[in-house]
Amino acid sequence: MKFFKRAAFSAALFAGSMLSIPAVAADLSIAMDQIFQKMDPHNSNYNVDYSAASGVLERLIGFDKNMKLVPQLATSWEGSDDAKTFTFKLREGVKFHDGTDFNAAAVKANFDRLADQSRNLAKNSLFKVVDKVETPDDYTVVLKLKEPFGAMINTVAHPSVVIHSPKALEEFGKDVEKHPVGTGPFKFKEWIPGERLVLEKNEDYWDSEWPKVDKVTFYPVTESSTRVSMLLSDEVQFIHILPAELADSVESSGGYEVLEVPGITVWTASMNMLKDHFKDERVRRAFNLAVDQQAFVGVVYSGHGVVPDSPIAPDTRFYESQGPLKTDIEEARRLMKEAGYEDGFDIAIWGVNNSTGVRMLQFLQQQLSQINVRADIVPMEGATRSEKVFSSMVPEKAEFDMLLGGWSPSTGDADWHLRPVYATEGWIPKIYNMAFYSNETVDEAIQEALNTADPEKRREAYSVAQKQIWKDAPVVWLAIENKMAARKKGLSGVFQMPDGTMQFTHAAYE
Repeated sequence: MKFFKRAAFSAALFAGSMLSIPAVAADLSIAMDQIFQKMDPHNSNYNVDYSAASGVLERLIGFDKNMKLVPQLATSWEGSDDAKTFTFKLREGVKFHDGTDFNAAAVKANFDRLADQSRNLAKNSLFKVVDKVETPDDYTVVLKLKEPFGAMINTVAHPSVVIHSPKALEEFGKDVEKHPVGTGPFKFKEWIPGERLVLEKNEDYWDSEWPKVDKVTFYPVTESSTRVSMLLSDEVQFIHILPAELADSVESSGGYEVLEVPGITVWTASMNMLKDHFKDERVRRAFNLAVDQQAFVGVVYSGHGVVPDSPIAPDTRFYESQGPLKTDIEEARRLMKEAGYEDGFDIAIWGVNNSTGVRMLQFLQQQLSQINVRADIVPMEGATRSEKVFSSMVPEKAEFDMLLGGWSPSTGDADWHLRPVYATEGWIPKIYNMAFYSNETVDEAIQEALNTADPEKRREAYSVAQKQIWKDAPVVWLAIENKMAARKKGLSGVFQMPDGTMQFTHAAYE
């Protein structure tokens, strides 16, 4: 089935003249489940930001739909035997949207920005091991590391490691998050926060085969049923994040299809370990025993997911199963009594206010009531949550007791799950350790894995970390959901990634 949005036209007929019809234009509209925060992936923790920005800001290395490395602005790369030097050969003849040349100096400006820990950007920690960035010629970039780090290539492929125009970085400073200028197939056109984000075709894109659509418009729509209604009425042609319970309505419509892939995002309810009640391991274990994770997968994801059996997902490199979680209310009550909390206590659980997020909150509230825990659930709009958690958070003054969130290691490597979520250095607001969890054994194991290029030694270190985290239970592990999306039949090149981002740069209508 073909689908086009035709440009409006008017024509006058004159004697002897023929009606002239302009060329058909193809536009693409996409409904996202959250409001955009920043169009600067260097300083964002949000997949919606990475996804939209990917059409404007490219990386040296990308991922295909199976999370396999593919060239983007780099044509080749290699690492030294000691995993301390990484060399990238760059694509020639590429220009930024502002006319600036893409070259090694441009990459250095971006990599230096990511490596400068004093900037306190959300993704500075990705480049914490970088000592210096060298440019031996205009199309070669060399990363020199302070210590061996076997995951560096995958780290460079992270969706936040984009290349801004150095001119834009200098001109806009921090406000580059509102004025992205890259090398991608689409140019930034406008952003009306909370309403829409619009990209337009880059006529001078370095790959002449792309793009095949003229404009891409993103709409933030937190209500799931509204996103589906927009799809079925042709207001949008793709839904990023399709709740599983609405999949049947899409499939039965005839003109649309559901896309589903196994995910690598682990959803948790982090327990604030700076609060007295969560300093007790027995309480944290009780919370995990009180929550029926299999029921959670059924209620929240209609069965389209699996229960975690490790702090990281099975498709993440160096994953090791820690054994299945179990639900045991009587044991949970016994542990609470032993810890001195037989009558429970009051807590506040923060989450997001979209349909899925509210279901998560309500489920936890009900489950924890079985051990006399009285939960006040606090659903927040995405931007509000972002401000409270990642901008103005002071750990010792944190008001929440539990915080719902999902983390996906978009490098595909265990490092970028265990380090940001469970290492002491990852405490929010810096990265994503929302439990304020700190364990010396875990920190040392993660660092040991960073300090070697030997895959087996890295595996051994991550095994130690996973075992200790599982024992300490700083979070309630909830689910690893399949990634689901929906699109109009006849549309190709737009799809969901296992890490929760999406790709649309090769969008085309049949």
